[in-house]
Amino acid sequence: MARKGSTQRRRGGFETKPRELIAFCMVGALLLSSGQAVARQLREENQDMSVEDSHQTIEPSISGTRASCNFAAAGGAGALAAANASSSLTLSKEHLKATLNCSGDGKNQISTIPKDLGTKVCDPSKPGNESDGCTIQKSKLSGEAVELRSLLGANRSIQWTQADKVSRDEVSNTEWSLELLESDLPLTQKTFFVGCQKTTSARSASVKLASTCTVTVNVEARASAAEGNVVTCAYGKDSNTTLLEVDMTTENNTLTMDCGSEGTLSPETTSAQYCDPQSTDLKNCTKKFVDILPKFVTDWWTKATSGNASTLTIPTTDFPESEQQFRLGCVPNAASQSDRKDGRVNQQPQASAPTSCSVLVTVKASSSASYASPGLQVLIAVSGGAAVTGLVGASL
Repeated sequence: MARKGSTQRRRGGFETKPRELIAFCMVGALLLSSGQAVARQLREENQDMSVEDSHQTIEPSISGTRASCNFAAAGGAGALAAANASSSLTLSKEHLKATLNCSGDGKNQISTIPKDLGTKVCDPSKPGNESDGCTIQKSKLSGEAVELRSLLGANRSIQWTQADKVSRDEVSNTEWSLELLESDLPLTQKTFFVGCQKTTSARSASVKLASTCTVTVNVEARASAAEGNVVTCAYGKDSNTTLLEVDMTTENNTLTMDCGSEGTLSPETTSAQYCDPQSTDLKNCTKKFVDILPKFVTDWWTKATSGNASTLTIPTTDFPESEQQFRLGCVPNAASQSDRKDGRVNQQPQASAPTSCSVLVTVKASSSASYASPGLQVLIAVSGGAAVTGLVGASL
């Protein structure tokens, strides 16, 4: 009997081995599954790091107003730009043409920044938008694609022009040029950026190796000008270095002040006041027009149906008996004094402070003939003719 019990215990031992084996296999499967999940996560993280580290910012070469981005030669560390930098060039009255040249290694096609470079550029004063290509990865540089015409406030369509390619081998070489007219220059300094990007597919289809090259373009403001008694004001740092002067006569009795979209007339047309002619300070504008033009009324001022121009018309019969002077001007709007917002482009050079535009107006004295009434002028003319006839008859 003892032998039989021993055999049963051994059988009981034999019966427990399959359960232990099953449990062992289940633990192993769980460990294997967990290991695979960890490995997959590590691969994804490494892949993400590869994507993140795959973007380079290339430093362009600037010569005057020509910028060149050579991706093929940008292999060394010395060719890489700082993460938040963008080299710049300046357009002005003396330099109205800019050129952007992008070249690669012949293996990959180069795209532009913004994506639809032509009539559009990237405005760094506006929030970034990845969809239009104005947000540069691994860089603080960002902006919104805007119409260049709108940014400059120009009266015509302005666009970058792509040069014709000489051969098919130049698929990765492209050149764009922009040529402004002096009348395209803005009322205040404007800044935008353009550039190009080369993208290469790595062995993994999900990994892209991208290199970007951007150029900041500063467009200086035009100069204020007075032509034909029409004063057009601008507000750049060098826009008002020359004193503007205008003469009003009975033959040319109007003055037009065009402050544009970024300025305001000082003083306002409803104030019936003018600024001290001996000072360019447009804050000292408390003198009254009636003191120099006794019949002055605010109705002499009229506003254009469009734009921001105001015209002063002195009736020919209301010119003063002696020469008089006054000063008017346009001051930049507070909103236009800074195109930078929320620190989005603190990596860009700050624009110079805007300046005010003023004009010294001289009102010529009326002559006795022009100041007299039309009937009196006719009487004077007839009397003068009769006197001449009498003198001629006496001499005969």
